[in-house]
Amino acid sequence: MSLFYGATPEPSAPKTPVPGSPGHLTGYPPRAARLTGMSRGAGSESEVRDRQRSEWAAVAPGWRRNREKLGVTMSPITERLLKLSGVKRGDHVLDMACGTGDPAFTLAEAVGPEGSVLGLDLSEAMVEAARFWAESQGVENVEFRLINSELAPGVEPRSFDAATCRHGLQFMPDPMAALQELSQAVKTGGRVAASTWTTPDRNPNFTLPKEIISRHAELPAEDPHAPGLFAIPTPGDLELLFETAGLTGIRTEVFPTPIARADSAESYWRSIETVAGPLVALLSSLTEEQRQAIREDAMRTLREMFPDGPVEIDGEAVAAVGMTPG
Repeated sequence: MSLFYGATPEPSAPKTPVPGSPGHLTGYPPRAARLTGMSRGAGSESEVRDRQRSEWAAVAPGWRRNREKLGVTMSPITERLLKLSGVKRGDHVLDMACGTGDPAFTLAEAVGPEGSVLGLDLSEAMVEAARFWAESQGVENVEFRLINSELAPGVEPRSFDAATCRHGLQFMPDPMAALQELSQAVKTGGRVAASTWTTPDRNPNFTLPKEIISRHAELPAEDPHAPGLFAIPTPGDLELLFETAGLTGIRTEVFPTPIARADSAESYWRSIETVAGPLVALLSSLTEEQRQAIREDAMRTLREMFPDGPVEIDGEAVAAVGMTPG
């Protein structure tokens, strides 16, 4: 999903969901309630999804052009989900928040021609890019569908052997409900695997560009309760979501992963200007003078950080897997 959002600090007084509502989690600590849609204040669920569609429409061309680069940096996360989900030849797999088709294409290779992969996403531009790649590469065991909501995937219950969601849950209005939908789509005893980024301090690639831009332009105010990049940053958060969604045998893993790999400071910043979620729209709204000043600042900053040329920034992710109950 999109790249840049603010951190999600723990609120001093979490909102209490209405009893009987989907967000009312009797017996669970406040953190569990805050991770549901009823306690996350970012406007209505439809407004959150509309923002996601708008941001992904803006960056889809960049993701399409930079498919290979993005695939390389995200491949360790994809491989981790592949291992955790236990996907094997002949399986039928559901991939939620599929984007331009990664990890769906890796999953399709793993299941072989006897199996199949269905990728779902809210972004029409991303789905179109995934379909284009599948057709151009002759990949016939993968299908991509546009959906209006992750809570209405439009699939038959218990029809998949496994389900995955790579770095999508944190952007959803109600991630617990989304996990429930994935669980209901998977056969009894099948696995659901998902991943998110950890904390901002362990993922400098996402905070550095914002720091540079903030020296020249005012950044939009961030809602600490809103879905976003760092909304589910710990193994405990992810495990609690899986548990609340009814999954069993839950395991979590935290692991380092490359995030940015560029030949030069110029190449790195060009990618920020084309694939960096909300920052693409923000930069487009500025004057040419501001954008030039930001670009020059970025070059100075990056060359000081990486005097030998290549820009290599690592980060950290967390993944979880659980089984659908019998």
